[in-house]
Amino acid sequence: MKRQGFQLTLLIFTFASLVLLVGIQITWIIRAARMQETQFNHSVTMAMNRIVENLAHEEEICKEVSNCLRAGNAGSCYFLMKNREEWKNIKSVIENDLKYYGINLDFEFDIIDVNHEETDLPRGLYLSGNLEEILEQSGFNLSIRFPGKRDFLIAQIGNIFIFSIILLILVTLSFILIYRYYRKGNQLTESIIDFVNNMTHEFKTPLTNIALANSMLSKNESVEGNEKLSFYTDVIKSEHSKLKEKVEKLLKTSFTDTEIPSFSELIDASAVIDNLTETFEVQISQKGGSVTVNRSGEQFEILGNLDLFHIAMGNLIDNSIKYGGDPPEIHITLISSVNLLMIDIEDNGPGIPGNYLNMIFDKYFRVPAGNIHDIEGFGLGLYQVRNIVEKMGGKIRASNLKGKGLRISVELPLAQVK
Repeated sequence: MKRQGFQLTLLIFTFASLVLLVGIQITWIIRAARMQETQFNHSVTMAMNRIVENLAHEEEICKEVSNCLRAGNAGSCYFLMKNREEWKNIKSVIENDLKYYGINLDFEFDIIDVNHEETDLPRGLYLSGNLEEILEQSGFNLSIRFPGKRDFLIAQIGNIFIFSIILLILVTLSFILIYRYYRKGNQLTESIIDFVNNMTHEFKTPLTNIALANSMLSKNESVEGNEKLSFYTDVIKSEHSKLKEKVEKLLKTSFTDTEIPSFSELIDASAVIDNLTETFEVQISQKGGSVTVNRSGEQFEILGNLDLFHIAMGNLIDNSIKYGGDPPEIHITLISSVNLLMIDIEDNGPGIPGNYLNMIFDKYFRVPAGNIHDIEGFGLGLYQVRNIVEKMGGKIRASNLKGKGLRISVELPLAQVK
């Protein structure tokens, strides 16, 4: 529950950060747009002053404008002067002065009477403030309108604006995907917990029955007097004890509270191998095979996780029994050097085709050749072994023996004994 609570807290924090980021981004975009508009308005104002000043020095233009103003043409000079040369000259002056201030937009202009009753001032209209003084205080103003102003302002912040929007969309989509994976992960975890809990509870009754039946069997006179049968009942008792311990550990453990397994236990690798050979002795004997263990060196202690190391070595020995010869002959060698422990497990099976040797540790891989298809499996055993060995800081490799057989070599760092 602690891990799930932490994940939920992290998810909420991420969502809050995303909302804050979106808010900051939107605020920044709005402010940037307002700053661009303010700058634009200031540039237009400066340009208007320059335009009016330049127009005041054009005698012909001033004369025609004065005639227009006296005519009183519905408060506008556009209709009276739009086809005259002077109007084109006015447009040229305006265009040059706007470019002087970096304004390269299309524009519409007029000289209007802002006090005229029929004059309707459209939105976005810029009026000169001192034209009336220059043009004999007639009450008329030069007006300029920019139809493409909005597009111009957007273009000024275009690249940053587009990039910001794309970034926000990507972050939002990423959050949605993370949330979906989080929900699927929780559902999968709950399913696994339910499955393991149900499975372990179901194991308890058969385990109890096995223990009871073995106890009654071992007390039988014919069994007590038979050394071989007594050995088998002892094996059943030992394996029952191990399985019961694993089941109880699963029942006591909540997967949501489980942390990453510790790999700091001190393990006697030699003792683990002895324990495993004793465990598999019944299987090997039934096939008429044999297993030998040879040791070289004095120290066989390594650091790791005892349960996982037991599983890894057990998988390797089990594979040697399954895929070995008939009968299987298994040789296990432990070689202890200054800093390393080498464990070689050899069998007398057909070996592995050379082009598949580097693939047998891959997940779900099974060699598509020989008689190994008669053995059931999912291609997870050696994959699991490799992961355990690597987490213990070791290496694993496979090689074919000369003549016949396969060797699996595991190299692990020895524990530093103080």
